[in-house]
Amino acid sequence: MPAILTAAATAVKAFAAAAPAAGAQAGAMASLKTVAFNALQNAAITAAMSILQPQVGQAGRTFEWTIDPDGPIPFAAGQVGVPGAVIHRDTFGPDLMYYGVVSVLSGAGPINSIVSFAADDEAVTFDGAGKAITSQYANELWFKSKLGTQPDTALVSPTGLKSSATLPGWTSAHKLSGKACYMVVMGENSKQTAFPTGEIKPLIVLQGLKVYDPRLDSTYPGGSGSCRLATPSTWVYSDNPILWALKWSLGLWEGSTGAGAPQVDYQVGGIGAKLSGIDVASFVSAANVADANGWTVSAYPNTDDDKHQVLTAFLQAGGCVYAQRAGKISCIHRAASRSSLVTISAADTAGPLELDTAASRIDRVNTIRPRHWSPLHRWQMTAQPEITVAGHVTDDGGKRTRGLDFPFVNNPTQAGQLAALQIENTREKLAGVIPLKPHLQRIRPGDAFTITEPGFVLDGQKCLCLNTDYDPATGVVRVSFVSETDAKYDALDLTPTAPDDNDFTPNDPTVTPPGSGDWASTPGTVTGDDGSIVPTVVLAGAVDNDTVDQVIFEYRRDGDTDWLPAGSESPDASLKHINGLTAGDWEVAVSYRRGRRTSDRLVLSPVTLAGLSPATFTGAGDLAFLDKVDTPQIEANAVTTPGYAFTAGATSLVNLHSGGSGVQPVGVQTAIVVTDGADVAVDAGFSIFARHGDDDWTLTVELVRTNTPPVGSVVATTIYSSAVKCIAINGDGWIFWPVVVRITDAAPAGSNAYVLRVSSDRTSDFVSMDIHTRYVSVREFKA
Repeated sequence: MPAILTAAATAVKAFAAAAPAAGAQAGAMASLKTVAFNALQNAAITAAMSILQPQVGQAGRTFEWTIDPDGPIPFAAGQVGVPGAVIHRDTFGPDLMYYGVVSVLSGAGPINSIVSFAADDEAVTFDGAGKAITSQYANELWFKSKLGTQPDTALVSPTGLKSSATLPGWTSAHKLSGKACYMVVMGENSKQTAFPTGEIKPLIVLQGLKVYDPRLDSTYPGGSGSCRLATPSTWVYSDNPILWALKWSLGLWEGSTGAGAPQVDYQVGGIGAKLSGIDVASFVSAANVADANGWTVSAYPNTDDDKHQVLTAFLQAGGCVYAQRAGKISCIHRAASRSSLVTISAADTAGPLELDTAASRIDRVNTIRPRHWSPLHRWQMTAQPEITVAGHVTDDGGKRTRGLDFPFVNNPTQAGQLAALQIENTREKLAGVIPLKPHLQRIRPGDAFTITEPGFVLDGQKCLCLNTDYDPATGVVRVSFVSETDAKYDALDLTPTAPDDNDFTPNDPTVTPPGSGDWASTPGTVTGDDGSIVPTVVLAGAVDNDTVDQVIFEYRRDGDTDWLPAGSESPDASLKHINGLTAGDWEVAVSYRRGRRTSDRLVLSPVTLAGLSPATFTGAGDLAFLDKVDTPQIEANAVTTPGYAFTAGATSLVNLHSGGSGVQPVGVQTAIVVTDGADVAVDAGFSIFARHGDDDWTLTVELVRTNTPPVGSVVATTIYSSAVKCIAINGDGWIFWPVVVRITDAAPAGSNAYVLRVSSDRTSDFVSMDIHTRYVSVREFKA
């Protein structure tokens, strides 16, 4: 084509210069003349021959909510990803733990559907009540939405919030008919860890508004189907850019009467032309071409955008240019070849043909650097590799580059194809105006015709009509045209290189579990101060993960399904003992925790433990009191025979409360010792794992002494007491509490029972309440 362009330009100039001396040419050829013409002075030709950039705003294309009480109304076309515009927000609930935000996604609803929701780049799914069930925000985030039906009911606060809290200032009277909208509620916990970075950055991917498709309307010539312009309920979802150009031309409407039908209620967006003022046939033809090429639209215009520029951007996405036909809004597709409707000779002309060789060498472009609205890049305008036509680069002696945005295109291949066609369209070799006789009024914008005149420079040239100007006084119709080269549509076979998909995928929130060889378990024993031998599982290993905050240990009897907690250690831990297990086979699991997330368990091979060996004291003791006066003379450091009680495993106490079926306090271990009136050392301990689905609650542990074996809850003296409070989160509180008591007691002479007991401030059953591995050891020291 470059060689053809050069030859054609040379031929036209030569013909124009020789025309005055060409009187020897006879017949019709003498009447077909050319005169000097500046194509850029013709608006229609300028639109067809120039790289035009639609000037549409970028409002709403952000990762954060837009907050503007006077902000524009957005409209979603095709599939888009946006955060929405905030119209109401407030904190509420107990201790203002909830933060609710209401946002509008699109006007002139309803939209077709909401595809997905992401918070801080992490996908979130919700249950039927609107509560998050996946992601780091599970059970702490709620989402409710409306598609924007006309009319519609108001959004309501999610159910299941603590104390049945609702968003203040938002009632059933706050209806958003015609507005696709949503409410999101963030629930913070008492530790302020649910939303460590503050409010989320939402991204809602949605399928936008429905459109009227004349091709599906059996009342439109050539149409077939039930789609009707006056009945929005029959409209269909489509991401065809030309159907959206038609919808924009008709206007976007809202109201309870027409439910969005044009010219019924009130217009909220678009141009608002009547159907009679639109060349519907041109849009239908261009829509078919867009479908054939697989071209779609993703757009988010708003009421602040220039209406004509938005229309131009829709047409650009479909490979079209704006046109007028008999005063009607029209378009001309330049995305597929078309058949010539008529041939024109000198006999059909009504005056000299005005001709220009189109773009000058200085203005030619052979390379375009396109940008498109990329879903793979957080729905932002994204540059992609240059589109270059190598043959033109050679002809031009180097690259001639220009940037071009396709703000309503979300596909890099489509953007590349449109860029390639822009290059070819602007390099068409000829443009001009030809006056024709009245019988050729049938030529209309978008039609192709062929000039056939032997010996004339344009002989055999196919041309595209861009505009017509009819003079009723003379009957002459002046046709603005540009040459049409069918070979350029081979550009659609290009497969442009897509831009690199920047890795905006959020960091994997899961925690890598321990490796198979990171930890090992072996059986072992621990010898107590009283000589007893306690079986233990010895865990040895190391954490090979710098992001870990804690190492979690659990155990269970081999064959059981439920895991029991064995405590947690810092990531520096390399050794862990799990003491007090009874004889048998035991499984141990190790997992890692980072923040509020825990890895999968590494389950180690079962370990076989022997039973507990009793105390073997023979007189030696490290804690004896030396040189105490007024005591029987015995060997230094001697210790009396102690009292000791130990129970391994777990005991359930779900009824540990003061309600009707409750029992408390409950003694969980008792040791009896006969003393001579000297001080005694008491060691006691156990572990509690408790869960109660209620508000905040408290557990209390006590060590009490009585001079006789305990009967019920009868005690003489409380020698130790400690309490822990559990802060419930969203109505669910749980706690793991390892209790260790070491105390010296001035016990009276005689038989003394030391009882370790526990109680709660609840009045109903716990979801779970397990007491693990409890013991009480009592020793009297003499000197």
